[in-house]
Parts: sequence; C-alpha cells; structure tokens
Amino acid sequence: MRAVHNITTTEELRAFALRLDVPREAVENLVYEEGIEELILLLNDPLRAEEGTDELHEKLQPDEDGFRMLSAMLRAAARAPFPKEAETYYFPTMGAFGRFVRENFVSFGKYGFDRWFWTWRQTSGLIIRIGSLEYERTDEGISMHIPSDADLSYAAVLRSVHDAKRYLGEGEYFCRSWLLSHKLKRLLPETSNVRRFRSLFRRFEYFPDDMGYRLWVFKDPDLAPKDFPEDTSLQRKMKIFVLHGGKVGASHGFLRNI
Repeated sequence: MRAVHNITTTEELRAFALRLDVPREAVENLVYEEGIEELILLLNDPLRAEEGTDELHEKLQPDEDGFRMLSAMLRAAARAPFPKEAETYYFPTMGAFGRFVRENFVSFGKYGFDRWFWTWRQTSGLIIRIGSLEYERTDEGISMHIPSDADLSYAAVLRSVHDAKRYLGEGEYFCRSWLLSHKLKRLLPETSNVRRFRSLFRRFEYFPDDMGYRLWVFKDPDLAPKDFPEDTSLQRKMKIFVLHGGKVGASHGFLRNI
C-alpha cells in the first residue's frame, strides 16, 4: 500500500487540497476538526465506507456549502488504501475532489462540495481513475464512470480500457450513463466522440426517466426545460427535443471485447 499521510493540522489539510487542484478560494474554507478520527478511518474501509460517510454527515451537520464534509473526506483521501503498483493513479483518482468543487461553481456560481455521498468510493479505494475513465469494483463486475473532464476520443478511451484491463484484469465491464442513450443518435453526428464511445458497448437496457443528463449537459439538475441554456449545439438540440416531449434517459450497456 502507498505510504499513509496522516493529516493533523489545518495547514496540512489545505496544502493537500491544493495538490488535488481544489481552488484556492475554496481551500480557505477547509478546517481540521478534532473528534472525528474514528469515523474518518471508516472511510478507508471498502466494507464500511458508505456507512461511515452517513455517520460522519449526521455528526457534522455540514454547513450549506459542504466544506466540513470536504475537510473530513480529504483527510480520508490522504490515507486511502492504494497498492504500490497503482500509485501513478492515486492523484488522478483523488482529483475528483477538486473537480467536484469546480463543478459546483459552474452549476451554482459558488464553490462548494455536495458529492460526499459519492466520494467514499475514492477514499476506500473502490474507484480508481485510469486515463480518461474511472473504474469501480462491484459485485457485478467493473463499473465504468465518465468524469466530466474525460477525453472521450476513441484513442484515449481505448488506451484507458486496455490499461484498466492490465491492472484490474478481464471480466464484465459495464456502464450506465446518459452518454449511452440511443436518443443521442438524433442529436449528435455519427462521427461524434459520444456516439463512438457508445459503439464500444452492447446489450443495452434503456431507462427513459433517468435525468442525469440535466446535470452534465445543462449543469443544473433543477432547471426546467424551458430554462435550459443554449450555449452549445448539443444544448440547443437537446432542449428542443425535450420541450417536444422527448426523453433523453440513460442506458446500461456492457463493454465489447476490445
């Protein structure tokens, strides 16, 4: 396992956050808190991390912008159980924290952290980022996740998958995302990276009422369709599609043998 870095002061916490590309304006809100060490340790245990996160959230009663939870989860991230052979993936994986804080700014115009319900996967070592994509070990196989900053060019995706298989092994790789929705055939050209990404999967199951696309395409999951921004070609086409009764939804597919 990688060497444990046990954060013990606010200064150490803020320095670590900067290494994860958390914006400096947000870092200034991070504070080391006493009395939560046992709960933080749970976040490094794949079998108890989700439970520990819920307990931590209940204990901290986080502030509106989520910086108390971010402060605690970063301390767990610093001690995450990464095998030595995966050390090159450590900082890309933990970069999720900085990414989520920046996404909060894009969506709501202020820095904050609202993904505490998700990041126990990073702190416990269940999720690892390898190149463009993230991979999560589950009982069903390897679940593939697509970060908002992923390079979805065909070459980058293939490189990520091949590297993941070398590290994680063969098996059933699968993904559920709005990016796999067959409805995108109406909205994107066949040569688009998104449609080429979808072509790598098979045996789809469609979930028409999944609203995940609202966050990733329009940056605010609570916007009414009439208020969707129209800054990109995809936004404009998708807005028209939804306003006319279309459902983008999401699909679950299994990776082809590539």
